[in-house]
This record gives sequence, structure tokens and C-alpha cells, in this order.
Amino acid sequence: MVDPDAVHADRSGLSGLSGFSDRSGSSDRSGSSDRSGSSGLFRPETDDYSYDEEPDGPDEPRQGLPIKRIAIVAAAAAGLALLVSAVIYGPTVLRVAQQHGTTIKLQDTIGTFTADTSDDAKSTAEYVRDAIATEVNLDKSVGIIYKDQAKSIILVAGTASIWKPDQSLKAAFAAVTDDNGGVHNIQDVPTGDLGGLMQCGVTTDEDGDLPVCGWADNGSLGVALLAGVPVADAAKTMLALRTAVEHR
Repeated sequence: MVDPDAVHADRSGLSGLSGFSDRSGSSDRSGSSDRSGSSGLFRPETDDYSYDEEPDGPDEPRQGLPIKRIAIVAAAAAGLALLVSAVIYGPTVLRVAQQHGTTIKLQDTIGTFTADTSDDAKSTAEYVRDAIATEVNLDKSVGIIYKDQAKSIILVAGTASIWKPDQSLKAAFAAVTDDNGGVHNIQDVPTGDLGGLMQCGVTTDEDGDLPVCGWADNGSLGVALLAGVPVADAAKTMLALRTAVEHR
């Protein structure tokens, strides 16, 4: 015979087990929810990582702005440099172009001077011509000696595109007077209608002071050693020589 109290006790025990099971299930679900929630915690980190990369996209168009400014500034600087160059070098370029066709044509006589055609004279003139043409880098050059009684002039002249006449004339003076200590007391002298630059000075050799004169423009150059010519007459004599041989 079944004891009613025992049956009641069993039901109470099952009820307790059921409650434990519920609590356990609830605990499992809660654990599952925690894991799910814990899994969800990683998603914001993933989203944050993606967000860190996103600004690179919008910033790229802005990076083009400094480059554009740099390009504008560089173009402006280049334009300014070109303008300055045109102002400074433009006149020289024009003169070089205008005087490009300059020629040197020797004359048999110039005033009271006559060309010396002897072999010694030709050899001496050629020696001086080589020295000047090499130093100044003339395209075409000639040398000749003119005489008038006790006066003897060695004249060398040539053509080229000369960008800095003053420096070329200085180099030519040095080439013909290197052994005599160079040219001193150099002064600018009148150029006549041909313009450019003309200078006269003095070098000293074993016979005393020797006048040296020369001219240089953007198309030609000439130097003369004027033995026997008074220093006071050197500039006038040189102008007569240049006017006779230089043609544009």
C-alpha cells in the first residue's frame, strides 16, 4: 500500500529538481546570452578599425590642394624669372642677333699706313692672331701689319657671337701682352658709329711703352699693338683702323 506522505515527498523532490533544471537552463541561456553579448563586444572594435581607415578616403581630395598651390607658385616664379631674364639679357640677345653678320675685310692701305706683305710680317701677324683667336674663341680672324715710316701696327681682328664684349677684350689684351706684364692705364675711348666698347692702354717692352688698343662688340673684336704711335694718338688711330676693316 502506497504511503501518501511518501508520494507527496517524491513530488516535492521532483518539483525541486524541476526548479533546479529551470534555473540551470536559465543559467545556460544566460551564459549563452553572455557569450553572445561577449561576441558582440568585438564587433564595435571591428567597426572602430574600419572607421580608422575611412578618413583616408575623404582626405585624399584635400591633399591635392597644396600640390595645386605649389604648382601655381612654381609657375609664377618661373614666369618672373623669365621676365627678369628678358629684361636683363633681352637687349644683349637683340644686339648679338643684329651684329651676327659682321665681317672683317682688310685693306691694303688705311690713311698713311700700308700693309706689310713681307714673310716676316706675315709670320708675326699670324703668331699674334693665333694667340688672340684661341683665347677669345673667334670664329674667323685675320692678322696684318701696317707700316708708316717709323710706325708699325700689328692688327688682329675677327668675328664671333660675343656675349660679354668687356670680358672678351680683357682676355685679348692679356693674350698679346702676357710676356710684358699686361696692359695698364686702360681707358675707354670713343667708339664712333660702330658702338660697342673701345679701350686703350699701355704695355711695357724692351723698347719702352707700347700703346695697345682694342674694340669689342657683339659681333667682332680687334686688337692693335701700335709701335711708334704716340699714346695721345693711339685712340684716334685705332678708330681709323676699326672703321676701315669692320663691316655690318
